[in-house]
Amino acid sequence: MRKNFSDLVKIGVVIPALIVSMAACGAASAQGAPSDDKAETTEAVETTEATEVTENTESGEPAAEATAEPKVYENRGYKLSVPGELADKITVEAPDLNDDGVIFSAYETKSVEAAKAKGNDNLGYGWLFTITERNEEEAHKVMVDAYGGQQPIAVTADGIYLIFNNPTDVRYERATVEDMEKDQAEWTAACEWASSVIKTFATENGLTQINFNNTAIESALAKAAYEKDANYTISTLEHGPLAPNGVDPLPFYEKMTKDAVFENIDLAESDVPDGEYVVLTFPDDQVRYDFFFAEGSENIIRQVVGPEGGEQYSYFTKVTFADGTSKASEIMNEWYNAIVEANGIQ
Repeated sequence: MRKNFSDLVKIGVVIPALIVSMAACGAASAQGAPSDDKAETTEAVETTEATEVTENTESGEPAAEATAEPKVYENRGYKLSVPGELADKITVEAPDLNDDGVIFSAYETKSVEAAKAKGNDNLGYGWLFTITERNEEEAHKVMVDAYGGQQPIAVTADGIYLIFNNPTDVRYERATVEDMEKDQAEWTAACEWASSVIKTFATENGLTQINFNNTAIESALAKAAYEKDANYTISTLEHGPLAPNGVDPLPFYEKMTKDAVFENIDLAESDVPDGEYVVLTFPDDQVRYDFFFAEGSENIIRQVVGPEGGEQYSYFTKVTFADGTSKASEIMNEWYNAIVEANGIQ
C-alpha cells in the first residue's frame, strides 16, 4: 500500500542560528525529508553530460569559457535538467518503481558529504526536493490540507499529478561554520535552482502546469470543491448566508483557480477596500474569506480568523488571473447566485 510521503520524511536538523538566517531555500515551505536509504535507489539516466570548453582566440588569448551544457536525468518518462554550472554540485536520485511514487530526489552534494563525514548521513542534510506521483484523490487531499512543503506542480494527460516536496527547515551542512559562510553562495544557487523546478518541470515534460502556492484561500476553495459534505456558506447582503444546497462547486472552483496565481500580501488598514463583499465562511473552522466588490480591489481577498464577537485576525491574499480580466468577487457572486436559485429564492 502506498504510504503518505510526509510519513516517511526525516526531520530534526540543527543548524547554528547565524547560518539558518542566511541559508533558507527560496522554495515554498515544506515538511521533512525523503529516505536516505541509497541502497533502494538506482542511478538516474544522464542524457547530457556537463561540458566546459576553453579555446584560444587568434591573438592567443583564451576565449571565454563556454556555458556548460545541462545534465538531464530521466526516469519513467520524466526528465529533470540540472544547469551545467550546478551539474557537479547536485546529486539526483531516480528510484525504480516504488510504493512512495518517488520520481526524482535532489540534494546539494557538499552538504550530503559533510553530513556523512560527521556520521549524520541519515538526517536528510542537503535535501532540496523530491518529486512524487500521486493520483487525483491524493493530490486533492494535498490541496485541501495545504501541507507545508507539498504542492502539486503538474498533471499528466492521464490524470497523474506531480507533487513537489521540499523541506521546511534548513538542510545546509559543512564541516565548520566558517565553511558554511564561505560556501553560502553555492547553497543559495542550489536552492534557487530547486525553486525554479516548480515552474519548469511541467514545461520540460510537456505536462499541464498547476499553480498552487499553499495559501489559505486556495486550501479553502479546494475544500469546498473536493471535500465531501464540506460545511460552508456563501453570503452577500442581498439574501444572507446560504449553504450550497446541491450546487456543484467545481465550475466555480475552476474559474477561481485555472491559470490563476495566489500570493499573500501585506495590506495596511487604511488600504482595506470599502463597501460590500461576498463572504465564503467555514463555521467549523471559525474562518471566513471576504471577496471585495470595490473597483480595483476585486481580486483582493481578506481572510478573517477567529470567532464572531471574539478576537479576530485578518490576512490578505491577491489573485492574478492570466486573462487579465477575470475578477474573483464576480466569480464568487456567480457561485452565490447559483445557490440562491437552487434555494428557490426570488
